[in-house]
Amino acid sequence: MRIAYLTTLGVLSCLGAFSQTVESVACHQHWPWDGKVEVEFVLSSPSADPVFEVKFFGKIGEGESFPLTGLDGDGAAGIVLGSGSKRVTWDAASAFPNSKVSGVRIALAAEDVTSRAEYLILNLSDYTFSCAATTNLNTVASGSVSKTGEIWFRRIAPGAYFMGSDSGDWGYFDPSFNSKNTEPSHEVRITRSHYIGIFEMTEAQFEKADSETAGASCLPQTRVTYARLRGTDFGATWPVYTDRRVDADSFLGRLRAKVGNSVIIDLPTEGQWELASRSVGDGTSLGLGCWNDGSPYDSADGTTDANLDKVAWYKGNSGSVPHEVGEKKPNLIGLYDMHGGVWEWCVDWFDRNYGLTGAQRSGLTIDPVGAVPDGTIKNSRRCGSYNNDPVDCRIPRRAAESAVTTYADYGFRLALIYP
Repeated sequence: MRIAYLTTLGVLSCLGAFSQTVESVACHQHWPWDGKVEVEFVLSSPSADPVFEVKFFGKIGEGESFPLTGLDGDGAAGIVLGSGSKRVTWDAASAFPNSKVSGVRIALAAEDVTSRAEYLILNLSDYTFSCAATTNLNTVASGSVSKTGEIWFRRIAPGAYFMGSDSGDWGYFDPSFNSKNTEPSHEVRITRSHYIGIFEMTEAQFEKADSETAGASCLPQTRVTYARLRGTDFGATWPVYTDRRVDADSFLGRLRAKVGNSVIIDLPTEGQWELASRSVGDGTSLGLGCWNDGSPYDSADGTTDANLDKVAWYKGNSGSVPHEVGEKKPNLIGLYDMHGGVWEWCVDWFDRNYGLTGAQRSGLTIDPVGAVPDGTIKNSRRCGSYNNDPVDCRIPRRAAESAVTTYADYGFRLALIYP
């Protein structure tokens, strides 16, 4: 624990003892005084892509310590992704609205919880995170809280794989592709961990995060545009703004304001999405010719597939209506509905060649971000939907749509990205 002593409406005093996890803590009051205090600190860990649980406490004199509320910034949501310099703002005036307080000591405790943060769970009541090392996915998927009052994220380790497919893969030159190659195979390496939602975003989760409406529907949220999710100003310029900024009045802008900037909540890139879908969980990834539970394609007529039935709602079994998320078998690392369900927006702008030249596709692509928007290209979406045949539900299947267009089978799942 690192302790910084300060006197509100006064000056900083001294620093106390600290652990190896937290360093260089400093506090200072805004001036002119607006009731807010900045707490700056540095987090360090030997872990690659670490996850920290962070807590802030206050103490006056010899009284009992109390948790700080009214926080904004790194650690406000209870976790921080990644080491380095961090900053949180405490609204002291909101904690003591009717009195002047002096001699407040602020204590900061941070613990590296990377080894037990296989899952991160966002509570939609107070927008704080908790973590879990393992979980019973059947219990999570059969419950309603995980689809209404919480959002569950699964850690995806860095890895290399061959993105896309080739002419030997079933459906590669199917007429639904307009006889054009939109899946050129090329090697990709994702160098940092990320987290991705184990479910597609549900109507209840969307309503709660967007407008604090208490919904109960576990159907996937649909009819949502890319522009609605990220905005038409900053949010429309990815990958120009590689810091992942979005418009404040977009869905993600409002959600980020509630969570704080401890993590970056966004859509996954196509590269991150495909790695998550293909992941086996032991550092390797699935190749071609199979669904993401490892079972082979099994479609004789192109409209039904016995193995796809187990992992997806698609045209052959859905009755052409959406179904509750998490009802089918997950992929090999516990992600549901990564085939079918609803088309899922990715953050990338679409290009048939992933925004790469021929020479680039013949080499290794590091952390691809897609094409640069030029006013004519569209945004990427993945995985097919309940309205599509099996060929459109394959892992490498890609499609494009205008940022301001959507349909009844367009949805999304969220990702947590390290800064």
